[in-house]
Amino acid sequence: MIYSISLYYSLLLLLLPLATGLPSSINTTNKHTKPYDVCILGGGATGAYAAVRLQDHGKRVVVIEQNSQLGGHTETYYLPNGSHVDYGVQGVFDDKLSRKFFSRLGVKWHRVLPSCQGEDFVDFTTGRMAESPVGLVRSLLALVRYRLALRQFSFLDKGLYDFPDPVPEAIFRPLREFIEENSLEDVIPMLFFWAHGVGNMLDMPALYTFQNFGVPHISAVLGGYITPEKGMYELYWAAAAVLHNVRYQTKVVEAKRSDSGVTLTVQHLNGTQDTIEAEQLLVTHPPTMEKLRGFDLTSEESDLFSKWSWRNYYVAVTSNSGIPDGRYVTNTNPRTGPGFLPEMPFESLIQYMGVPGHPNTKIVGPMNFTAEDAKQLIGSDFARMKTAGTYSIREPEVVAFADHSPTTMMVSPEDIQSGFYRRLYALQGQRSTFYTGLTFCSDYSSLLWAFTDTILERMQQR
Repeated sequence: MIYSISLYYSLLLLLLPLATGLPSSINTTNKHTKPYDVCILGGGATGAYAAVRLQDHGKRVVVIEQNSQLGGHTETYYLPNGSHVDYGVQGVFDDKLSRKFFSRLGVKWHRVLPSCQGEDFVDFTTGRMAESPVGLVRSLLALVRYRLALRQFSFLDKGLYDFPDPVPEAIFRPLREFIEENSLEDVIPMLFFWAHGVGNMLDMPALYTFQNFGVPHISAVLGGYITPEKGMYELYWAAAAVLHNVRYQTKVVEAKRSDSGVTLTVQHLNGTQDTIEAEQLLVTHPPTMEKLRGFDLTSEESDLFSKWSWRNYYVAVTSNSGIPDGRYVTNTNPRTGPGFLPEMPFESLIQYMGVPGHPNTKIVGPMNFTAEDAKQLIGSDFARMKTAGTYSIREPEVVAFADHSPTTMMVSPEDIQSGFYRRLYALQGQRSTFYTGLTFCSDYSSLLWAFTDTILERMQQR
């Protein structure tokens, strides 16, 4: 997921080049014994990509999507004047795989460029201006040292949770220990910009920050990002137009799986039910116990899927706020120590996206932090800025809002150390069920697509 591009973008071109390979093609050999070859659960970036790839290779595919459109964390707000704000995913890596997918769907793209003219640091708990936690030059130098420090974790270079045995202690210890041991305090604000979805990141296992802003992400900054000319939604509208069978506003209420195939009972929002039979099942949404209610889970699956914790994540577009156009307003708390990071729940950033009067914002909270809580936090943060006189705040209105929970799926340090991810990856193919998505790979579309290609190849070998 790339949720924001800042003025850092144009200065990060000091870093190492991006190199991404394209996986081999999919084997199309198949003996039809069920109505569908593959049923895909979830039509986000990963599910939509998998569906197009499989259908292009002659597979009979059905996508089960709970929302009314494809795209997952993609959110585009269109204004009457024809302009738009991408307030979810804002771009994908400018690499061979991304360009090929855009071209397949006939979607024109352009490079993502910084839209801000400057950055303000504000303590959202008081509404007052704060000092920058670190100068930009020092931050960039620290980023280079951070990149060098990550060389020891080359197994993370593709965004996977494919660890050596034993698992290196540094990745399951708190991030603050890695920062202190490598004297990387100056890189903390930049890590927060890209990995704010981890929440209180310094206290969490370093792994989850590395997976939000590590080697592949730093390299991608040099390669750049691309986005459809008419907004990120355009990519998934194009995908929807070519796919033959997408069941929108539909969820699985019962699943029976075996080595010979899967039988799913699905229910539409209007209450009607249907039965779907497929040779294989591809789960692309996070495999939580709630999302898999009604599945015939094994004891191993139940044990693994019950260990998750996550962050609730919300995105919004505001209007009539009074925040000056062209500014990024970064939440900064000088009382929290190195990096001046806010504590959950928080708005990480009020971000100008190039459309006057319509900044967007991102809100991160614990698992019990609701959408209503997020909207109230937006309002109270603006109110504090108004009271402090920091900006000429008017009457802010949330004109677009989306819930991207759950995100940043995590397990405890003890579970990481004891081989949780080896057990998780070992589920691939059991009882005709395969997995991809943000719980198996870093949550950036380009990395997810590359990982998904490897899973599709495995599915064809069955």
